[in-house]
Amino acid sequence: MKVAVLMGGRSSEREISLRTGRGVAQALRELGHDVRSIDAADGALLPAGEEEAAARPLAEVAKLPLSAMLAAIQTDAVREADVVFVALHGTYGEDGTIQAALELAGKVYTGSGVLASAIAMDKAMSKRIFEREAIPTPHWVLVEAGVPASALQTRDLGGFPLVVKPNAEGSTVGLSIVRHPSELDAALEKAAASEGPILVEKFIEGRELTVAIVGEEAFPIVEIEPKSGFYDYTAKYTKGMTRYTCPAELDKTLARHVRELAVEAAQVLGCRGVSRVDILLDDGDEPHVLEVNTIPGMTPTSLVPMAAAAKGLSYSQLVARILDLALAEARHRAPARSR
Repeated sequence: MKVAVLMGGRSSEREISLRTGRGVAQALRELGHDVRSIDAADGALLPAGEEEAAARPLAEVAKLPLSAMLAAIQTDAVREADVVFVALHGTYGEDGTIQAALELAGKVYTGSGVLASAIAMDKAMSKRIFEREAIPTPHWVLVEAGVPASALQTRDLGGFPLVVKPNAEGSTVGLSIVRHPSELDAALEKAAASEGPILVEKFIEGRELTVAIVGEEAFPIVEIEPKSGFYDYTAKYTKGMTRYTCPAELDKTLARHVRELAVEAAQVLGCRGVSRVDILLDDGDEPHVLEVNTIPGMTPTSLVPMAAAAKGLSYSQLVARILDLALAEARHRAPARSR
């Protein structure tokens, strides 16, 4: 089968996307597929096994017009592909933008569709849906960039500590934990660097969990314990900086509840393929859904491959499963498209 792997892109998570894409492309080749690695930022064909080294740096591709991403969809490698494996993270890759372009091009692609991708990327919109569906999530407010700390009604969130983060970024980019009012202005300024609104959320002290959803199945729960106490970008992507336990050591009844809640959170947003639901378990063992990632990382230190391994699936088997889900979804949608 001909598979085009879209990676890189122009978001702040470009480096991680290239690592994800390289791993996926290698697994697909091992599975016997005819694979082409494509940089979604400019349509460049990246050499097998050297995707990261060959790709242009973010500073260069960020200067390109957005239309360059459309050009990537129009490359021969993508046009001729039976399936497009989307290995992009963040803005213009995980937010429904590239999915819309692939829909217009009539391509079969992995992961969630346009609407679910857009909603999941917008943390405030996700939370509105969670609240409507009675899915527990930390209290929050959405503020515009440039709003001073003095304008925030922090009492409505229960006071400090608070979490401040961009409303539409991933990999904890621009995130701060604010424990004192004097830190709030700096946190708002840091989050504003990503452009767009800022989410201010009640900080919940407790255990950090994540659940991979593949199809409609919840994989074993991963517990995350960063050595620094803060699961930031460095802790996520630097080997040895975080302790992971999979399956998480939870009571069976509680573990079942967490997995069911994760599946529900992904379903109410309309996610398909593979997704990952981040959850905080408070001191009373009550879970709170933080967000849903529609294109979770697939690097060597990523959490979905870790959960798959705990279930007995190799990395290649996981990639094959994601590909199969995309093909099954395309077959399911074919009758509707033909009407």
